[in-house]
Amino acid sequence: MATPNPNKQPVELNRASLFIGLLLVLVLALLFSSYFFN
Repeated sequence: MATPNPNKQPVELNRASLFIGLLLVLVLALLFSSYFFN
């Protein structure tokens, strides 16, 4: 991602990054809950 493409909409990029962030948070929450409840 060195040169930003003017054809790409920033809204879609923000949605993709937000979706990936939510997935990471869910995985981390599952790992922490498994640690705490064992």
